Amino acid sequence: MKNLFALSFTTLFLAVTGCQMDQSPDPEIIIEPPISTLIAHDTITTGNYLGMSIGDEAESIYSVVQFLQQTSGVTAINIVSNISSDITKLRDRIALYDYILLDQNTGTDTGVQITLEKNKVKAIYLNSGKKLSQWPEKGKPEASVRMGDEAGALYGKLFNISKDKSHSNKFQRISLLTKNLNSPFDPEMARSPQWYFAHKTGPGLWEVVMAHFKEGRLNAVEVQRYRD
Repeated sequence: MKNLFALSFTTLFLAVTGCQMDQSPDPEIIIEPPISTLIAHDTITTGNYLGMSIGDEAESIYSVVQFLQQTSGVTAINIVSNISSDITKLRDRIALYDYILLDQNTGTDTGVQITLEKNKVKAIYLNSGKKLSQWPEKGKPEASVRMGDEAGALYGKLFNISKDKSHSNKFQRISLLTKNLNSPFDPEMARSPQWYFAHKTGPGLWEVVMAHFKEGRLNAVEVQRYRD
């Protein structure tokens, strides 16, 4: 079972360095990122950073990150501990995310990773690294997630799959990990203790920004700066 933070962090790294890679590793197509060196590590607890003001509510911070998509090249934001065990509570939320993980409470190699791009399913992987064209592999169209499916169709399909005893255990832990910045704010994001994103700051320079929240308000911003 791969480390989810490391997986999402690598995705962000590849986004800012320009390397191309599917959301989950495939031994045939992996492009290793260049070795990077941590050159600075700061934590901001007063004032603001990149327009994110300490003490502001999560919804305001999300609006700032959306603006950074246009001004600073932020391409993705990952939401920590954004987890549910009830698919029926995700009817209006699933379509807001670009990376979804379905698994049992104890992580397994058969956990399912679904990646979307431009509101369509781009990739489906098992945690083992196996690439799929649909999940479940022998499911009917209305009860399987398939390459090219629209984001708006995901909830209905996943709901149908969850009713199948053969796959219902994969809905014990539903993680909505990477937020689509072109979609509206999800109020449940405010419950997360941390969001993080990466962006380039100059030739061979980039940083990872971790926004820490307490009771739905920005409590601190942690910044790690790297050089390729």
